[in-house]
Amino acid sequence: MGLFDNASEDDIILENADLDCEPQNDYVSKKRVKKIDEYLEPGEKVHFFATDSGGQLKIDGEQQSVLNLTTAVTDRRVLFKHGKMIGSKQTSIDYKDISSVEVSFGMVQKRLNLETDSKVFGLGVGQIDKDEVQDMAKFVREKCRKTGKTRNEDSDGNSSPDEEDALDKLERLGDLRDRGVVTEEEFEEKKQSLLDQI
Repeated sequence: MGLFDNASEDDIILENADLDCEPQNDYVSKKRVKKIDEYLEPGEKVHFFATDSGGQLKIDGEQQSVLNLTTAVTDRRVLFKHGKMIGSKQTSIDYKDISSVEVSFGMVQKRLNLETDSKVFGLGVGQIDKDEVQDMAKFVREKCRKTGKTRNEDSDGNSSPDEEDALDKLERLGDLRDRGVVTEEEFEEKKQSLLDQI
């Protein structure tokens, strides 16, 4: 596909991606998914898709210098591709490696925050609306729960009390604020809702 390709959806052939799935946000299209199709596995179902033309990408609280960001949430993982002045890079995060999923909304920005054991990723998803961002986060949380790795389970697989879970989330939220992943305003808003759970 060239820069000015005006191919219709019917003319586009995806080698790997499967778009016949539910749930799925309205932003998923053959034309958009074609840009990341080569990074997908055969038959991988694309449930959610988002782009951020401003390139809002934070890793461990540090803003990355990128031109654009494309995020796909599939039945197997979260995949994002970020373009730089020269070239691009793609990163894949398996659901089993995600320990926390949060969303943050600023005045203009919308971000999906994914925490793993080693990194925190703040993925700009500015081209979709807030409800779709919430649906995307809910889908990722459900996939993470199905892998058996959630923060509210102890090593025996027994659920911890809600109070401990809220305290853990509050602690992680403070860490995200300290790293600059969430703003002070976002921190205060989420903090109050977590304190209400205790």
